[in-house]
Amino acid sequence: MASWIDEKVGRFGFGCMRLPMTDGKVDLTVTSEMFDRFLTSGLTYFDTAHGYLGGQSEVAVRECLAKRHTRDSFFLTDKLTGNFFKRADDVMPVLDSELEACGVDHFDMLLMHAQGSGNYGHFQECHAYEQAREFVGAGKARHMGISFHDRPEMLERILDEHPEVEAVQIQLNYEDYEAPAIQSRRCYEVCVEHGLPVIVMEPVKGGNLVNLPDDAQVALDAIPNPEHLSNAGFALRFAASHPGVDMVLSGMSDMSQLEDNLTSMLDPRPLTQEQIAGLAKVHEALASKGLIACTACHYCTDGCPERINIPELFNCLNTKHAFGDWNAAYYYNNVYTTEGHAKASACLRCGKCEKACPQHLPIRELLVQVAEEFE
Repeated sequence: MASWIDEKVGRFGFGCMRLPMTDGKVDLTVTSEMFDRFLTSGLTYFDTAHGYLGGQSEVAVRECLAKRHTRDSFFLTDKLTGNFFKRADDVMPVLDSELEACGVDHFDMLLMHAQGSGNYGHFQECHAYEQAREFVGAGKARHMGISFHDRPEMLERILDEHPEVEAVQIQLNYEDYEAPAIQSRRCYEVCVEHGLPVIVMEPVKGGNLVNLPDDAQVALDAIPNPEHLSNAGFALRFAASHPGVDMVLSGMSDMSQLEDNLTSMLDPRPLTQEQIAGLAKVHEALASKGLIACTACHYCTDGCPERINIPELFNCLNTKHAFGDWNAAYYYNNVYTTEGHAKASACLRCGKCEKACPQHLPIRELLVQVAEEFE
């Protein structure tokens, strides 16, 4: 394991961005059951952030994990997000408020969140990296790193300017491996070149690699599968098969997803070259659909003045294109564009969504396509 992990945590982490929800609230009962099952399996790594689930994620960590288990029984990662501080004096209060929200006296890992050209300057101007080091020095975090959403050249710059970084969290999956907008492979290689352990986020691409179109599923079913891996299992194992990847995260919203992922990741043996070649054929089938590469992280919706449910509308369009699903139009008109949430045509083209999008999607133009399809 990497030097920044002092105890055995396994190679699979519980991402707390997609917890079980009931009526818009985190279901604390189910979440507690899932956290307990995760810990009894021998895994201990949990990942959250101040803005996840509108602030509910950290509270769930407090109620379902910190209050119910001893602090030395779990490894907790939290993040410093740029839109929660405006000036240097705000940084430490934000970090302290995150500790309080999670109900802990320290984080095991603190990540500078979603680093890239759009917000790195803000972090620099507010001396966020320097203050993160002070936070570690005060014993309020054990280690610091970054989560990253940008081009490999930008990653090179950040790592060169901040040798104190101990780990890098990147998006890596077989669909984005060579994608020009994400460049997962090259970002991974930059981490390896700097001798830094890699934490993987979005290995299943927000669930998009679970529910595959028919021809992509046929390609996946043709892959030799002696371990009976699920669609998610293949995606998780692809990420874990890379040397230097020390942690693979997955957001899970019910117990069946957790059990499936545990089957794949308690003993994550590397995929064979034949299996990896098979996943390349799955990628080709997906690429032929021209689907919108949205992972439903919802970063885009926080600042939308029209409260457009952007990921959900993109999912409607993807569903229509991939499956010809007539239900997509129903959901568009009767579920995702009601109760104060505008239709795609209401977009003001302010561009706030595109600045926040970790996938670098041309959201404004894509919303035009959504409107043309459903309005």
